[in-house]
Amino acid sequence: MGKEEVVVSSAFNNSDNLNWYSPEFLHLYFACFIAFLNSAINGYDLSLLGGLSIVRPFLDTFAGVGAKEFPAADNALLFSLLQIGSIVGCFVCYIPMDYFGRRGGMITGSVFIIIGALVSTFTSSLPVFMFGRFVIGFGVVFVTTSAPVYAAEVAHPVFRGRAAAFYNTGWFVGSLPASAVVYGLSYLKNDLSWKVPVGLQAVFSGIVLLGSFLIPESPRWLVSKGKIDQAKAFLIKYHANNNPDAEIVAIELREITESIEDEKAQNASSFSALFATRAARYRMFLMLCVAFFSQYAGNWLAGYFQPQITKYFGIVGDDQALLLNVVTGIISFAAALGGASLVDKFGRRPYLFFGHVGYSLWYLLIIICLAVYYQGDAPEPEKATGPIAAGIAAFVFLQIFAINYSICWTPLNALYPVECLNYGARAKGMAICQLLINAANVFQSYVLSYGINAFRWKFFSFFLLFNILAATVVYIFFPETKGRTLEQLDEVFEAPNVVKASLTAPVLSADVATAEKA
Repeated sequence: MGKEEVVVSSAFNNSDNLNWYSPEFLHLYFACFIAFLNSAINGYDLSLLGGLSIVRPFLDTFAGVGAKEFPAADNALLFSLLQIGSIVGCFVCYIPMDYFGRRGGMITGSVFIIIGALVSTFTSSLPVFMFGRFVIGFGVVFVTTSAPVYAAEVAHPVFRGRAAAFYNTGWFVGSLPASAVVYGLSYLKNDLSWKVPVGLQAVFSGIVLLGSFLIPESPRWLVSKGKIDQAKAFLIKYHANNNPDAEIVAIELREITESIEDEKAQNASSFSALFATRAARYRMFLMLCVAFFSQYAGNWLAGYFQPQITKYFGIVGDDQALLLNVVTGIISFAAALGGASLVDKFGRRPYLFFGHVGYSLWYLLIIICLAVYYQGDAPEPEKATGPIAAGIAAFVFLQIFAINYSICWTPLNALYPVECLNYGARAKGMAICQLLINAANVFQSYVLSYGINAFRWKFFSFFLLFNILAATVVYIFFPETKGRTLEQLDEVFEAPNVVKASLTAPVLSADVATAEKA
């Protein structure tokens, strides 16, 4: 066992000599915060339309005066245009990340989002509004691909897991203001009730755009471009409190350099390399699973579509639906923060496996309660003949599901795929993961709109069966990624049994003496 591996591993436990509140570390936290805001951008954009779709002036402007809702086709397209824009963006979003740095991806995406927000705000034409949504979606994929990669690559090994896990909790920092602003302004009964929330989409992007010029570039990207001295300066300043003699600096730099040079020799950054080896195909299989498992667990019903489906639980009134959307967001945000803070303690596999087991249980209880509420039939929500208490109980279980999801998948949705990808594949692999996520969501937008209209509450059974399948796949195929540097994870994926190798404890500082004797 080499001394290098011991020193890097000891960084996870032997960090008492570092001043975590030094100006350098505070600047590093600020850099992670800028990355964190990119998730807020996504949360705001995704949550906005769910609330606006039942706001009267918005419906009058784009669906027609007096319309109760958008026609099914327009509704599905409105909800999916963000994802359609992101799908198109997936084919080019890796370019600024690889050629101009991880910050370049965040800057590019922010510019597109600001343009899309302004277009959507200053129009009363549905096609133009839809075009603005498309442009926003195109920009979103740039920031959601580059930001988690940036956070994971700049974070100190001690808190890399928590830094990338907290990144995705930023979704609620965006979704909560979106829900609250829509609810608060819904009482205006004029165009400001939708123009202000739509225009505010540009705020988070503006902060990211300016902040990206105030933060350092990823040391891994610097090494990939031959800027070794700059990468070393980063590691000295931000990972070792300006101590050039700290062993962690030399070891991290050597590990990053050797890994990237090896990948360059194998042309590991090409698209063909994503599927060239068994390890590469295993990583891509995990990207596919992350995309569909994280989006088809039933979370869209508990978030994106919640204002529209509360009527199925016996909850009537648009104001009630909008207020419940805000309350659910607050509780889910708290749950996500708790989950992110403990992700390094419990690991990734337990979170995902027991998460999907829990999702299955909650959807089973939801279905049972709704079966009682609708007496086994699937009529219009207003025609339910069972006790209202059963409908309310089903809604409560849906909120418990949302909390469960926020604890488990929300912190890992960005962290886990970043950890599973090696450096050469990280930009393109994350682009593919985002492509799969957005393709899944476009399909889901149409399926949910039409499926719920056709099958009512019985359509919820799909999520029960899907989560049982997901829990099984996670248990068999998903490796544990905590406790290792990004470069050390390469050894896990090269092992004959990836899951078994991942469950072998990494070298800890307590093993130093033994390792040095060896």
